[in-house]
This record gives sequence, C-alpha cells and structure tokens, in this order.
Amino acid sequence: PYFGNSISSEEQQIEFIENLSSSANSNNNSIDTNNSPQVVDLNNTSEHILPAPPAEELRTHHHCLNSDFVPKASKAVWTMLNDNMAYTRGAVKMGRGVKTHTQTPIDLVVMELQSKPLSDALWKELKAVGFMRCTVESIPAPEKTRHDLKEKFAVLHVWAMTVYETVLFIDADTFVQNSLDDLINTDLKAKGKTIGVTKDIRGGKWVETFNSGVLLLHPDRQEHDRLIELLRSGIQFEFIMSDQGFLNEVYAKDWHEIGFLNNANLALYRFQREFWDQHKLEDINIIHYTMQKPWKCQSKGPYGPICDVWINAP
Repeated sequence: PYFGNSISSEEQQIEFIENLSSSANSNNNSIDTNNSPQVVDLNNTSEHILPAPPAEELRTHHHCLNSDFVPKASKAVWTMLNDNMAYTRGAVKMGRGVKTHTQTPIDLVVMELQSKPLSDALWKELKAVGFMRCTVESIPAPEKTRHDLKEKFAVLHVWAMTVYETVLFIDADTFVQNSLDDLINTDLKAKGKTIGVTKDIRGGKWVETFNSGVLLLHPDRQEHDRLIELLRSGIQFEFIMSDQGFLNEVYAKDWHEIGFLNNANLALYRFQREFWDQHKLEDINIIHYTMQKPWKCQSKGPYGPICDVWINAP
C-alpha cells in the first residue's frame, strides 16, 4: 500500500489551458466559473471549442485545494502521502528515478490529505526532486473498510484531474529504475480498457484480481462521479483491501495488463521465484516492495539483491 513548485506565470497557465482545450483528447467541457473546487462537466458534447478560461479557473479541471498547484504537462506521475515520514523517503527515491529515466514531459505530483498535511521539512525534500503539491479532502470510506486503510479512497480524486490526459499513480513503496515512457504513453482507450494494472499474487499464488500499486488511467469527470456514486451505494467488495478491493470490484473485466516489468511485486520474488528469475533485474521498470518496505530492507536479508537496488540508489 502507499502512504504514507515553481509557479508558472499567468501566460504559461493560459497557454497550457489553450493547448488542453485544443488537444485530441479534450472533452470541450463547459466551465464552472465560480471559485469552488469543482471540475469540468463532461456532459457537454458540443463541438464548439471554448475560449481559454482565466487562469484562476484552472482549478475547475482538478480537485486540488491549494492555489499553488499549477500543472505544466499533459501527463503526470502521482503518488499519495500522509504524515508517515518513512513513505516520504520512498517517494523521494521513486520520483528521482522517474525524472532520471523518463523523457516524456511529465508532472510529478504528491497528493496530501487536507486533514494530514506534510511538514515543511518533508515538502522541502519532495520539491527538491520536482514534486508539486495537491491537497485534497478525504473521501469517506465504507464503515467495513480496514481502519488503517480508510484514507486510501482519496485516490479516487485522480479520476477528476481532467487537466491531465494521462495519470500514472504509483505507490510510494516502489522504485523506478528504468524509463516509463512506453507505459505512460499507453492509450487505454485504443485497447478498450479503462485502467492499466497488473495481475496480483495473494497467499503465494497468482489470483485473477489486480494490484493497484501501479495504476494507469485517463482522468474523466463522468467516471469519477460514477466511482463516488458506487462507493456510496453500498457496493460489496473485499473491504480489507480498501481501495484496491473496490477497484477490483468495479473494473473486474475492464483492465489492461501492463506487465510484470511495470509492477514487479516483491511477493513474486518470494513465492514465484522461478517466474521472477525469468526476467533480468536490470530490465524491471518498477519494483514494488510489498513484502518489505524498501527503507527497512537489508542487503543480508531475504530480499538482498532487490533491497540493494533501493539502498544504492541516490
């Protein structure tokens, strides 16, 4: 599980919105002109191209409450942190890996809960890597959800971030050691799927559900609203798995396999070693430290070679 800026000029903001409005993926949405953190209405299918809204209306494309959130790219890599300092260490190394190996222009974004803001000291570390802040409200979890994972439903905010064409949401207990260009440029619509994830392993065996620690999606306001409505509907899912259980229920037959190399679950190293060894460690794009958090890894432990990747990374 995950847990845990320079501000461009007004002209840059307006130029970005103009580009967004004219892109092939634009929904040509109507704009809510008040200052509330609402997102664009995707029900308007008119072919009319709207003029670029004033810069202060940028917030109508996302749910970020902080005024200094100013997107610069059409694609982004997001993670989520709370007040657990250890996960910030993971996010810093993960973000540095993204910036080092990925050529596609992307924004790096940390989503923090308004109720659990990160300290200035932690933000100093995150901003040094290139992360922007997106502060969001919590999304109430169903009562049966495991107590320590209730906050994770805030990930659903990402579907409302229509200021982006594509978002790759990555848990902070991962490490990126190769390019994410192919992954983040995947067109899920062309593949007829809504999200991109990879098959999970539970109890040492492959299962038909997916692991959402690496989650690719195209933000869509209507889909966001549908997810929130489903969450409030009393839908039954594997509550102990929190948001991952919910997403598996919703997208049971609507996900694209992004492959082991893009979410190399450490559980496979332990329980499906023959499969893991069929791949070169250096070919893995994203290592997911599910069995042991990377900041707790030891070279002489059971995951030694995999731990060393994170330990030795800058």
